[in-house]
Amino acid sequence: MTNRKLGRKREHRQRTLRNLATSIILYEQVTTTEAKAKAVGPFVEHLLTIAKAGTIAARRAVMAELFDMNATRKMFEDITTRMGTRTSGFVRITKIGPRPGDGAPMARLELLLTSGEPTEAKVSVRRKKTAEVAESTEDKK
Repeated sequence: MTNRKLGRKREHRQRTLRNLATSIILYEQVTTTEAKAKAVGPFVEHLLTIAKAGTIAARRAVMAELFDMNATRKMFEDITTRMGTRTSGFVRITKIGPRPGDGAPMARLELLLTSGEPTEAKVSVRRKKTAEVAESTEDKK
């Protein structure tokens, strides 16, 4: 899966990453340590890339990695349709500071499910701002 050992033996590390991946699919965001986030991010990206194919073979490959049948179902029925034309960059890792108890650096993993194209509302706001800037520069002249 990855070359990050996370202070665990191979079986425990694989189970940890699969469990985190399942949680990310089910809840669409998870808060964990930065090391685990950096380890599981590419794993989830790979699963989502496989799932985009939508074939039975892809479904079986994803089911072999995820612990929960509901996570597999959600990935194929909901998440892949919401990804749109996005081909990569399905996961965002955001650093959120140290954990209060032991000071471990924490991060939030979240799925990016929009196609990345601006919506009509965002486009109209940009047009308004551009028009306002143009008017203000004309007023100064």
